[in-house]
Amino acid sequence: MYNIFVYGTLKKGGSNHHFLESSEFLRDDVLEDHSIYVPSVFSFPLLLKDKGGKVHGEVYKVDDNTLANLDMLESEGFLYNRINNDELGFQYYLFNDNGSWHIDKVNDKIENGKW
Repeated sequence: MYNIFVYGTLKKGGSNHHFLESSEFLRDDVLEDHSIYVPSVFSFPLLLKDKGGKVHGEVYKVDDNTLANLDMLESEGFLYNRINNDELGFQYYLFNDNGSWHIDKVNDKIENGKW
């Protein structure tokens, strides 16, 4: 079993929450030193490292099958990289900012960290 932090369409009420239907909700949480952005070419938030930023999300306990489905949804290894942070006690999907996409770090940022 794995603890996964979600912050966008996978949260309760989000368009992809059905991927977590069989997973146990553990808690609301805040990921510090990260922010979420929504560039005009995307209809979902992107998570990037950002010193001083905060992202509000939810933590779920997921099984191997659910984790594999989330990896597929998030294009793990291409669009996102799944980060395992033992100190925080969960994993999360960090956008692979390889310079291929234009992200305006000022205007695309969701300042309150809530999607």
